Amino acid sequence: MAFWVAWRVWVGRGLRRWLLLSLAVLLLAIAAPTLATGELAAPALQGAEAETRAETATPDPAVAGGGNVVDGFPVVLDGVPLFYVRQGIAGVTSAEERAAIITQRVRAIAANPALAPDSIRAETEADQSVVLAGDNVLFTVRQDDVQAYGQSHPELAAEAVARIQQGVTNYRDQRSLRRIVTSLGLTILSTLAVFLMLRGILFGSSRLLTYIRQRRNADTLTVQMRSVQVLGSGATSYLLGGLVRLLRPVLILLVLYLYVPFVLSQFPATAKFGDSLLQDMAFRLSLLAQGFVTYLPELAMLGVIALLTYYVIEFARQVILELGRPNVYPWFYPEWIQPTIRLTTLLIVAIALVIAGPYLPGFGSPAFQGISIFLGALLTLGSSSAVANALSGIILIYTRAFQLKDFIRIDNVIGEVEDKSLFVTRVLTPKQETVTIPNASVLNSNVINYSAICRESRGHLLLHTTITLGYDLPWRKVHEVLIEAAKATADIAIAPAPFVLQTALNDFNVSYELNAYTASPSKMPDIYSRLHQNIQDHCNAAGIEILSPTFSALRDGNQSTIPADYLPADYSAPAFVVQGPNGQVPLAEAGFHDPRSDTNGS
Repeated sequence: MAFWVAWRVWVGRGLRRWLLLSLAVLLLAIAAPTLATGELAAPALQGAEAETRAETATPDPAVAGGGNVVDGFPVVLDGVPLFYVRQGIAGVTSAEERAAIITQRVRAIAANPALAPDSIRAETEADQSVVLAGDNVLFTVRQDDVQAYGQSHPELAAEAVARIQQGVTNYRDQRSLRRIVTSLGLTILSTLAVFLMLRGILFGSSRLLTYIRQRRNADTLTVQMRSVQVLGSGATSYLLGGLVRLLRPVLILLVLYLYVPFVLSQFPATAKFGDSLLQDMAFRLSLLAQGFVTYLPELAMLGVIALLTYYVIEFARQVILELGRPNVYPWFYPEWIQPTIRLTTLLIVAIALVIAGPYLPGFGSPAFQGISIFLGALLTLGSSSAVANALSGIILIYTRAFQLKDFIRIDNVIGEVEDKSLFVTRVLTPKQETVTIPNASVLNSNVINYSAICRESRGHLLLHTTITLGYDLPWRKVHEVLIEAAKATADIAIAPAPFVLQTALNDFNVSYELNAYTASPSKMPDIYSRLHQNIQDHCNAAGIEILSPTFSALRDGNQSTIPADYLPADYSAPAFVVQGPNGQVPLAEAGFHDPRSDTNGS
């Protein structure tokens, strides 16, 4: 029981099935020779009756097949042609019939162990030679056959006897006990070898997949070309794992394809089929080798094109790097270097592929033409928007509208440029929302770049906000308070200094625009919030009320809008007053009743 559990664990389900199948093939190969020997043990024909039957019997097409009228029809023993029978005796029987009947008799003699190969002989007479096996007549070589072969009948008979003796010897040797034991031994050894090879393939592939996973977890499978990352660890591990999983069944099938014909060729009953498989394999390998040798000139031309393409790309790269050197060519900006290198490389590779196309295997075939037409139709009908976005992306690169990490505004979208690809632009808003905008839409929109002035000329972005105050406030005091509020705000530059513009003299108030510089455009929403807070604090501290025009028209008798923290401790709301000839008089003294004095609120 323990042995059976260990066997199930070590071998595995897949290999157990394979071993059972191999055992079935082995038993079939062992049993087939006995069955075949019984089928071939036909009774021998005797004397003149045999010759008569040779002239009148109907041949077995499966035995006499494979010949033709010009070269003759073969006499076959164990799948090997011994000699060919040509048309010699007119009107008696055809060459195909003679070959089939002789084949049956030779196979019967070979399957009869009572007849030794030495008993096969030729008896020569004046006008013919008779080939016999013991007392059994195999066939007769007459004088008429001389014209078909160009040899005398004794020579033809002697050559046929030698070939039949050799064929019978080989036939019996293939079915001898020694040969069967040898074949069984080779089969067992090959089975063990194949088992070990399959076990090694499964074990090696499993270890290799584990190693790939470990390298992926350690992030050491990245593929880089110079400074550009071509594939990440995840993508590389996926490709390598898929390649291992694809090669594993291919190797297993290859081992089985070599094993099965070898085992079949060890036993006479299946040797013909096994040999045909081996010959087919050798033929295909020969065709493959011949095709490779024939393709060598085209392969060499592809190598030359690839080498020239590599050096042209390197030359173009050096030229672009030279153009992008600082303070050498002011019209070529540094951020153009990498995109220009990529576009130039793509263009050179496309030209190289066009040149190398005629040298590719299968170029000009219907399949190649069909794929080309399909790709052309796909690009024409299904990717017009993609092409438009790609062209827009290239234009945006060379218009220098924005760069990565710039704080921009595209229509109603405000945020930091998170990604700028060939097809789309991704913007991260202050609300941490990622907005994806097609490059065609970006190109057709107005783009406001808040970071360009700070990045390119070390300048400052000018922020501004507007506040309206009454005419009763001195404008100089208002300017002073607003500037101090700006200076107290974090990320607002002290130099250049903030300043105030009076942008409008309205009906009821004055519009004051506070302008302040910052070197942190990406913090603009937070800077505005803190600036507004400081404006409120500084205005309250200076006794400046930020009022609407309607409220300021009813100033008398109302509580101040300044927070209580900024008001004197003894502050009380003023009473309503009227202007008389002798100055301001409280409303109560003028004869008016103040509703606020009513305790019941009526």
